[in-house]
Amino acid sequence: MRSTSLPPNPVASEGAIAESLKVVMFAIAGYRLGLPMEAVLRVVNCPLELHDRSAAMELVHLGHRAITVLNLYPHLALKQVNPNLDAGQFLVVTKLQGDVCAIRVDAPPDLIELTPSTIRKLPEPYRQGHPLNIASRVAVLPQGKATIAIFLLDMKRVLEAVAAER
Repeated sequence: MRSTSLPPNPVASEGAIAESLKVVMFAIAGYRLGLPMEAVLRVVNCPLELHDRSAAMELVHLGHRAITVLNLYPHLALKQVNPNLDAGQFLVVTKLQGDVCAIRVDAPPDLIELTPSTIRKLPEPYRQGHPLNIASRVAVLPQGKATIAIFLLDMKRVLEAVAAER
């Protein structure tokens, strides 16, 4: 994983995290998404048997575990987008309610550090009926004259959204 560090900012907004948050960031269907580093167990190469599949939810065996693999492309894309089958695919492995699951991504994720002042809660109306209803917060980072948004995933919502796609 590539590492990018942002300068520390001691100012914390209401409801924000008291100290900086390390996030594993990855892109899917044009969106930048992230999970707290503590929630990510590991990042592994996607098994070959999944490379030509596009179901929202698959089962794969990694080591001695059966892992649910979540494909967020159908949920996040405005039209059906299949990941580039020639691209290197990776699994971001995390834990949800005691079960191990993974999210398919096409490129190795980055490790970034977010300051509390960059993290905001997504408004409830925005989370209803929008593809990004799987996120609970957003980090807004300056990049030159523009900004970039990193949507922090809520894995419970991710699982509910993917299950609804089936």
